[in-house]
Amino acid sequence: MPQLQIPRLGELVEMHRPARQPLPRAPGRPNVLSFIVSYPTFSETYMHEEIRALRHEVNFRIITYKKSTHPRRSSFEHQVIAYPDACVVYGPWGAVNQHFDTPDQQAFIHRVDAVIEEFRPDVLHAHYFGMVLLLRHLAQRHEIPFTVRTHSMDVLNEPPEKLEALSAAANSHWCRRVLAFPYSRRHLIRHGLDPSKIEPCWPVVDIERFRRHRRPNGLPAGDVMCAGPAIPKKAHNDFVDLAVMMQGCGRRFDLYADGPDLHVTTAHNRACGEPVNISYADPARMQTVYPRYEWLVYPSDPVRNKVGLPVSIAEAQAAGLGVAWQELPGRRDEQLHYLGGGGFLYRTLDELRDTISEPYPAEMRQAGFAAADRCDVQVHKALLSDVWHQVAAGLEPAMDGA
Repeated sequence: MPQLQIPRLGELVEMHRPARQPLPRAPGRPNVLSFIVSYPTFSETYMHEEIRALRHEVNFRIITYKKSTHPRRSSFEHQVIAYPDACVVYGPWGAVNQHFDTPDQQAFIHRVDAVIEEFRPDVLHAHYFGMVLLLRHLAQRHEIPFTVRTHSMDVLNEPPEKLEALSAAANSHWCRRVLAFPYSRRHLIRHGLDPSKIEPCWPVVDIERFRRHRRPNGLPAGDVMCAGPAIPKKAHNDFVDLAVMMQGCGRRFDLYADGPDLHVTTAHNRACGEPVNISYADPARMQTVYPRYEWLVYPSDPVRNKVGLPVSIAEAQAAGLGVAWQELPGRRDEQLHYLGGGGFLYRTLDELRDTISEPYPAEMRQAGFAAADRCDVQVHKALLSDVWHQVAAGLEPAMDGA
């Protein structure tokens, strides 16, 4: 992972107020101070869609501590307060100081203190499990409850000692809820997280946006797409190799990607004679991209095994595409559960080639619609908003200790 760049002291705070998407500040709503590592990175769809779905029910203030190098086209108002220390999410676990008592950490905390004193949040919220260290520290410091949404890379294949320490932090009485994927929930409980803290939740997707642009039924065999951040765990070179294997089939193979390792796939594609068209589409446009294709192919690196439940799969299912996803070691049941009968797992490129050479079964397409609906943020956003409203209304039981 890229290291955090340490700015000069005068550059520690930076405000971003996009004119088109200001966050409302209405009275009578809970004030929620949300922490995100590098908002508004284009690939972190969960964060953006969560804010968009809840922005009319709560007053958000967003703090991000790393300026995004690959931002989405349009974002909500946010404040960058740089964190010049080992990242609690991406940093090497042995380098993470859980006490927040170094001079750099204290400088960051004092700047957050100023935001808290001005905004007066009812609740703190964050994305990624590693953030519970920061939330616990701030919660104890200001006596404010917190919630956190975990993802995949922050739970999968993490050092046991890290998950145990994070679980202990989340067991704080200030923690009101941890959202986790169904299989992640079991994993975190095994590492000590109090089961009463965890609520199972599917990925966050604005399903209606993709449903409205659904690919018409009964079209002839179409083109093949792949999408996602250009990072090693996504194994985009496999998509290029698939296109090489299927040259002459009359289909286009298009990769929509950006990120730090895009040059690796671009070079591999060039060396193979450029069988894949590589471009980028902002997440806000993807609902018009999916219907051009028959298949979404989602490769993953089985050695790294850090791909969780990609939102692209649910988006493609909602849009009526066939889905073919790399099977990952020890994850078959979890992957099939997520697909919900609306897609295939493959182990080899030969198997993948044979699968997408056939028409996508109509019954699988229908199952994909139902599977995608489980991810509808409008359905499960209450898992957060209910807690936030209860905290703001003082409806929680009294708490003892710190």
